[in-house]
Amino acid sequence: MHPPFKLADIPESIVRLPAFPGVITELLNDLDDDNSSMLALARHVERDPVVTGRILSAANRMLRYEGWSEVRDVYTAVSLIGFARIREIVLTTCIVSFTGVFCSKRFYWGHSLAVGIGARELAAMVNVDPNTALVTGLLHDVGQLWMSYFHPLEFQQTRLLVEVHGREVCAAEREHFGFDHCQVGEIVARHWGLPEDVIVSIANHHTPDEQAAKNKLVAITGMAERIANALDLPCRDINRVDNLSPAILHTLDLDWTQDHSDLLGAIDARYQYAAMVFT
Repeated sequence: MHPPFKLADIPESIVRLPAFPGVITELLNDLDDDNSSMLALARHVERDPVVTGRILSAANRMLRYEGWSEVRDVYTAVSLIGFARIREIVLTTCIVSFTGVFCSKRFYWGHSLAVGIGARELAAMVNVDPNTALVTGLLHDVGQLWMSYFHPLEFQQTRLLVEVHGREVCAAEREHFGFDHCQVGEIVARHWGLPEDVIVSIANHHTPDEQAAKNKLVAITGMAERIANALDLPCRDINRVDNLSPAILHTLDLDWTQDHSDLLGAIDARYQYAAMVFT
């Protein structure tokens, strides 16, 4: 019996998903815009009171540490924290808010946060924009959100195969859906107008070898997922690393026989902090 789902039907269904925050695509586009200003970034922040609260909180933690008075307006907070940190907070908060409307957020968010943080740390090492890597990691499994939102029974059946019977996740999904979450994620990301390298990374994060040589972001996303599983972030019975792709290691110029405790320690610490703040 063939699964009753078709990839061709997915684009029509995406409009029935919760609204994807447009500020994410705007900010990703601004990363390449030399005219992007602090004022424009502050305006992005002001659109969402939750984002505003987190920006003010981050700024005031820094000021308290320095023994200075707290600030209450977002423009001052943005100027104190700077572009890179503000973008990270805005992007992460918007994706948290978006995924929060899904009843399936619990299984999705912790792993995606770990991969996003790992991708951001790796990107900083290899001259790739860290915020693009962060978003890619946070959204790399977005195809699973589509599956769980529209077809929760079949999705739970795939989770049973993976978590209880040890099946590989994409194989289990193809058995119940006829396609896997990487294929769905590519369609969803393209519909949202995300950058092409983000789309390619979402589509190939489980099979990155061929694309890794062409696209560092694919290699970063694939490696970040392996690191998250190796560090057991978050703790899950299904976390395991079956292999370290030679193509990924070559593209990122990583020699895994060397000591990478600083990198792994930074990813673990940043994950623990972000899990406390954003969940």
